[in-house]
Amino acid sequence: MSGLQGSLKDFEITDILQLINMNKKDGCLEIKGTDDFGRIYFENGAVTHAETSDRSGENAVHKILMLSDGTFKFSPDIRSERKTVNLPIQHLMLEAARSIDEWKQIEKLIPSLDLLVKIVENPETDTENIKLSSEEWKILTFVDNQSTIKEIAKRVNQSEFQTAKVFYGLISGGLVTVEEKEQQLTDLLSDLDKQIKEEETTKQEEKEEDKSKKGFKKFFSR
Repeated sequence: MSGLQGSLKDFEITDILQLINMNKKDGCLEIKGTDDFGRIYFENGAVTHAETSDRSGENAVHKILMLSDGTFKFSPDIRSERKTVNLPIQHLMLEAARSIDEWKQIEKLIPSLDLLVKIVENPETDTENIKLSSEEWKILTFVDNQSTIKEIAKRVNQSEFQTAKVFYGLISGGLVTVEEKEQQLTDLLSDLDKQIKEEETTKQEEKEEDKSKKGFKKFFSR
């Protein structure tokens, strides 16, 4: 299996994991995606450790299994001293499959993790009927109207999937909304343009007023 490598467009990660597991191989499966990388370590075909740029253990496995664009390469006889995973590979894949199904639902409201999160100032939901979990309250404290879901996930120190899952509930409840960064820039430019026009109007009114005052003074000085 030393030549096991290719593109994720041609092979499912779950199929690769099953192949390594059935052959009871030792080694490291390295995944390189467009925005991140991941490594899954095996001993006798069982997963012992997984890591990405910002995750380790089961959270890293879930993140890796959700990658659909990139390349993979299996390097045999490479082990990791870290032991962060102690679950059957079938269990990991079932959990990942469930996460993928949930993500498809989440994507209907959150198509990208690079969207900005903003608090809804006047939610339609009656505040007396709002019941939030401790996790939802925690994440809400990190919403500053300038950070993306991805950035908030790092600050909260939990997976992007779990963070997006919480925001899905908050969006559905009408408490927060998401928008593109470009939209925020457009809104800022619009506000700036409005402010400039108001200032110009004020200056024009002051000029007219000053002109009127001078006219009155000239009239009464005759």
